[in-house]
Amino acid sequence: MKKVAIVGGTHGNETNGVHLAKHFMRNMSLVKRPSFETEVMLSNVAAVQQNTRYVEEDLNRCYLLSDLQDAEKSKSSLERKRALEVDAALGPKSAESPKCDLIIDLHNTTANTGVALLMAPDDQFAHEIGHHLMGLDDSVRVVEWNDQPDWPLCPSIGRSGLTFEVGACPWGCIEPALFQKSRRLVLALLDYVDQHNALITAGTAKPQEVTMKVYRSIGVSMDYPRVDGDPVGHVHPALQNNDFCELNDGDPLFMTFDGETVNFDRKAHKVPEKYDKVYALFVNEAAYYEKKVALMLMSCGDAQFSKLT
Repeated sequence: MKKVAIVGGTHGNETNGVHLAKHFMRNMSLVKRPSFETEVMLSNVAAVQQNTRYVEEDLNRCYLLSDLQDAEKSKSSLERKRALEVDAALGPKSAESPKCDLIIDLHNTTANTGVALLMAPDDQFAHEIGHHLMGLDDSVRVVEWNDQPDWPLCPSIGRSGLTFEVGACPWGCIEPALFQKSRRLVLALLDYVDQHNALITAGTAKPQEVTMKVYRSIGVSMDYPRVDGDPVGHVHPALQNNDFCELNDGDPLFMTFDGETVNFDRKAHKVPEKYDKVYALFVNEAAYYEKKVALMLMSCGDAQFSKLT
């Protein structure tokens, strides 16, 4: 790993991540390590200035390779123009060897996720990092992105990368405990990369097979009860703040504004039969109201991979 990038402000109102990146930019000695170069940047600067998730469209949906290579589409919004600049600085995504070997994209969510590390299913080094951080803090969980050929997300520009998602954090506000936890874990992550490089340089590295619990999307999300497009219900109080909880038939899912409970029903909510157990994620995430997503459903299983020791 020769170059690591820490990115904040992909969503401009995810304030913990924005200010953690700014803190590192003011104190680069914290993130420098002997064996690699570290770059820290703010991506959606305009959104940060306006304290909004995005100005014209979600920057974290603008990094598909086909979109970056589409001359007309890449100029169609402020965010798409910025995606080209970020891609040039950290990638390019089209290169066999992009400038960045690892991208850490700092995000916050209003959902009570704790520290969720989101990554590509086949990104072995990101999984190594997740395994290490899970051993340091039991609030860390690993979530794999959907299994697909490409992703429109900032970390996908680099050779390896992960979304460092932390919640529950309100928009536009620094959540003190989670800010400090994020700072500690990012610095521990950089230490791990440095140790990884040292093992390779010393020629003593040995692969060790490890197993780790990971959450995986099953491609099912659920919307709030609505009438004429408007919500007429909310997440049930028993589910609120319970990200990663298992959902079983009959569990309270929503409550209408009149107080009627809507229960979870695997068949009605189109859960594929192959999934024996499902888990809730991004419960009542504020940014997903516009996407008509009240929560997503995940499976949970083991991931096996090799790490250097």
